[in-house]
Amino acid sequence: MLAQTAPAAVPSSSVPSPRLLLKSGLRLTHLFYLPDARSWQLLLPVSFGLEYRLYPRFSAYAQAEADISAGRAPRGRRGAPLLPTPGTSVGMGARYYFNQPSTSQSSSEPWGNYVALEASAELAQLSSRRGRRGRGLSVGRVTPALFALCGTQHRGPGRRLLYDLNAGLGIEAPPAYSAEAGTRPPWDVAAQVNLRVYLANQRHAARTSQD
Repeated sequence: MLAQTAPAAVPSSSVPSPRLLLKSGLRLTHLFYLPDARSWQLLLPVSFGLEYRLYPRFSAYAQAEADISAGRAPRGRRGAPLLPTPGTSVGMGARYYFNQPSTSQSSSEPWGNYVALEASAELAQLSSRRGRRGRGLSVGRVTPALFALCGTQHRGPGRRLLYDLNAGLGIEAPPAYSAEAGTRPPWDVAAQVNLRVYLANQRHAARTSQD
């Protein structure tokens, strides 16, 4: 009888991962669609991010997000539902992946469970009005915040698909022009939950089957 040897499978950890991970996708927790008999409204929250792996367990990241509004909102009717306010936000922070190998000999995968500290600022468009010369003017509000997050970033069914789920608590600045601005503390405690789906420049390594 002739012995047949199967070729050794290359472990996924030997596939080098880029230090810089580029991501583009949607922030699904901000997705909104309102159908109406006479009008409709859609908010499509796009998200762009980059993450640089400094060490196998530690990375720095930055992201920019914007709500793209489409459709026609109901106007001139009483009792119309309140529509969400389109916003733009930027953030930067650091992540610690506690389930990654601590040695630099193993290649770090761009997914895993993590804790993060993130500083962000959100610009929300509150209203629009016309100036003296008939030009449209937008009134906005900038809200700086600092959050501690716990989440997980994992690969999806596709070769370049990632999903990022996190939640946490933090502090954010209240509106400076509110009625209680003189008596309220300079910071409010806030919570957030985020679910993002990305296409990334890192292709997933092929999974090996064990027979």
